[in-house]
Amino acid sequence: MGKNTTSVEINTDIKEKKLWPYGEANKLLKRYDYSPDHIYTFETGFGPSGFPHIGTFGEVVRTEFIINALKEAGFKTKLIVFSDDLDGLRKVPEDMPDWLGEHLGKPVSSIPDPFGECESFSEHMNEKLRQMLDWMEMDYEFRTSRESYENGDFDEAIKILLRNYNTLEKIIAPTLSKETLQDWYPFFPICEKCGSVLTTMVKDVNAEGDTVQYSCTKTHGVLHGCGFEGSQTALKGHGKMTWRVDWPMRWYALGIDYELYGKDLIESFKIGRRIMNQIFRTKDPENMFYEMFLDEGGAKISKSKGKGLTVEEWLKYGTTESLYLLMYRRPRKAKELSFNIIPSYVDDVISLSSGYHSKTDVKEHEFEFITRFHAKETAFPNISYMLICNLMTALKSGDSKLIKNYLSQQKDLTNEDLESDFLSGMIEKAGKFHNDFISAKKHDIAFSDEDIFLLGQFVGLLYTELSAEEIHNAVYTIARQNDRNPKDFFRIIYLVFIGQDRGPRIGSFVKMIGQEKSVEIITGAIRAFFDEKNRTEMEA
Repeated sequence: MGKNTTSVEINTDIKEKKLWPYGEANKLLKRYDYSPDHIYTFETGFGPSGFPHIGTFGEVVRTEFIINALKEAGFKTKLIVFSDDLDGLRKVPEDMPDWLGEHLGKPVSSIPDPFGECESFSEHMNEKLRQMLDWMEMDYEFRTSRESYENGDFDEAIKILLRNYNTLEKIIAPTLSKETLQDWYPFFPICEKCGSVLTTMVKDVNAEGDTVQYSCTKTHGVLHGCGFEGSQTALKGHGKMTWRVDWPMRWYALGIDYELYGKDLIESFKIGRRIMNQIFRTKDPENMFYEMFLDEGGAKISKSKGKGLTVEEWLKYGTTESLYLLMYRRPRKAKELSFNIIPSYVDDVISLSSGYHSKTDVKEHEFEFITRFHAKETAFPNISYMLICNLMTALKSGDSKLIKNYLSQQKDLTNEDLESDFLSGMIEKAGKFHNDFISAKKHDIAFSDEDIFLLGQFVGLLYTELSAEEIHNAVYTIARQNDRNPKDFFRIIYLVFIGQDRGPRIGSFVKMIGQEKSVEIITGAIRAFFDEKNRTEMEA
């Protein structure tokens, strides 16, 4: 979905659709009575005090889901990607030069690029964001805070805010401490002497002349103002509004109809709504908050502490569609973000592909969104990422030809599937995942005498040609005949083959790798156990 749709042939079926992007699109369309002439304007924000991360990607992608729902129905859209580059640098980011400490408090657009590639710190980060957006083939208008303030785009809104200071203070006051409220003003001048925006405080205001008297005497963390006092206009980029005022000011000045935001900004949005309603006398944007990602332990991902993973890291192991599915699925539910989940998301995409193409009449489907409405021409072979990983473990090899040879045992895979670039790419990504996260773990299996006896019976059966179903049922039979819980015996077999407690249907897996190879793997595991046991006893 590249350029804006210009046709006014509106598909009213969008009113009946249930998937969440359609639901959000309908909220917005109702606001303008489904007008085909209105340009539905979205904003997504970015703080360039650090590199774009997977959360930045997620906000843009989720916004695009809604935009594509509108485009598919024939409506016109616009996306503004806004970089808040007048934000002051609060601390030196990890893995960046210490000399940045000399620039703390200054807008990130006034700080040199620590990498020496761009005109400023923020321009380097903005360029990384634009590269990501262009890779996504997004259709967007890029705006920065500095340019918007300096060009006067916000001057009208700033004047309205300054002339309604008392109302604004009443809206903001409940969120501030008494101490902070004493010196609070919604506008932060940029100090004419030291360039800081975090240490200035307004002393007096001429609202009619739009000028402020200020002093650079505030303390912000370890940062202290330079002591300068002066007077300057509040317009044309000589300062910026505080965040909770700046946000709704942008909505008003840029005509924003819709914005997504993280759960941590719910209270900020409520304040923005009141500013829009009571000061700008207009309706706040339609909106939806999304939940945060959690780490493996269930704690919120912290970018400042280096947790989580990047878009590049995900794509090293997973497909683009799997990353889109991560962002699409249940956006208002907290989800784990770790390397562990990548295989299941890749496999879920393949299942969605199969489900979509098995239907003759598809009115709405998740697969449309994660393929960016290229579902009809996008079909993935029925290949399991985890199965490839399991084969690599069982065969102790990541050789692509060998893996394809074993996969050829699957009846639903054609020669075209086996020779496809998709399968080659899957094997390459699964191989990296297997090397980094599976084979890197040592799987020492401690067999009991009973385990070895049961495995011996299982091996004995494999010398006879059996069907996949017969092999699967044999596990139950052997376990029950020896008063063993079948679940425990399955676990032992899975540990032998793939080093996991669970795995693919065992009969099908054995048939895929072959009964002879299966015997070799099981007897090899038993032999290795006894070798290690004897070595340990000799050392003792």
